[in-house]
Amino acid sequence: MIVRVLGQGQWILEVEDLEALDAVDQRLEEAVADEDLDAMRAALVELFDGVRERGTEVPDEVIAESDLVLPDPDASLDEVRALLDATSEYFGLLPDVAASDDSAEA
Repeated sequence: MIVRVLGQGQWILEVEDLEALDAVDQRLEEAVADEDLDAMRAALVELFDGVRERGTEVPDEVIAESDLVLPDPDASLDEVRALLDATSEYFGLLPDVAASDDSAEA
């Protein structure tokens, strides 16, 4: 999966990378629901750091469509809430890997 962080670049992540970042994604969603800007931004930074540490950066000269777009760590509550609403099939910003695996088996 290719993940774009707005204003930062793209990274290739494997399923196990998404699973490892799920707890951060849940904290992000809770922070937005609680309208806690500081907690939301901290979770965004942690999520971005996790993507950068776990993923393989896509070189700038390679043009690749992103499978997932994450907001910039400076995004507002409203911007992140809109992204969460747009990805309502997920639990948070990241795809729910377990649900995807279940649907593939059905």
